Amino acid sequence: MRLIISAAVAAVLLAGPLAVTAASAQSGLQVPQSIRLQHELIVNRLASLAKKKGPVGAAAQKAMQTVKEHYAKEEQFVLPALALLPRLAKGEVSKDMEPAIVMADKTKAALADLQNDHIQITSLMNEVIEVARKHRSEELMRLATRIANQSLNDIEVAQPAAIFIGEYLRQRMPKG
Repeated sequence: MRLIISAAVAAVLLAGPLAVTAASAQSGLQVPQSIRLQHELIVNRLASLAKKKGPVGAAAQKAMQTVKEHYAKEEQFVLPALALLPRLAKGEVSKDMEPAIVMADKTKAALADLQNDHIQITSLMNEVIEVARKHRSEELMRLATRIANQSLNDIEVAQPAAIFIGEYLRQRMPKG
């Protein structure tokens, strides 16, 4: 399985330009490739598990719907600003980064909603883990744990980083 995932990642890396979301295309900012690939792999694994009959498939289907909706929201305005980190780390600041300020403001305004999403995702993943444990689905158990951990990372790292990037740019953006 890891070989298949590694091959898929390598194929995407070698394929060239990547598809972007509508919001990213409008702003010129794209979700970092590593995050986008991680989201795609998780959704694809959930979709595969959702095809199973019975409680495991039903739990995976419910998880997939919730996770896909949340990822779509994050990919609109939370995650694209993170793509600026390599440039910011080099000390670059330019006008093309301005959309990240708007995205940061939107992230800040949506924090309560995003936090509720993550509480719902974590609660749902706990339910999925129980179903997986009861029906001996090691794959679903590992995936649900991974999703719960990623949800915590979003709260602790991605959302604050997106807001920080916007505030940093607001202070350092060339005037005029």
